[in-house]
Amino acid sequence: MADRDNGGGGGFLLGLLMGGVGGFVAGMILAPKSGEETRAFILDQSREWRDKADELTSETRQRMAAAATEGRRAASQIRDDDVFDDLDLNDEKL
Repeated sequence: MADRDNGGGGGFLLGLLMGGVGGFVAGMILAPKSGEETRAFILDQSREWRDKADELTSETRQRMAAAATEGRRAASQIRDDDVFDDLDLNDEKL
């Protein structure tokens, strides 16, 4: 039997996302609204999505800063507790 790589679902998800975006755009273009109404709707949606992206970016930055601070604190604590004093770095078995 041929070996299959079942671990890569990224291509499927990308295709699904692109199909969704394409369907949305096609639906907006073919919708029974005037061009002006459709453009206004798309503009409003793009502003909402941009605001949501800005909000998520800000939250992610805050979480990353908190994680970095916690990581520095934990590393400092380990260093101060002398946990690795007995570690022989010249040991070939490591």
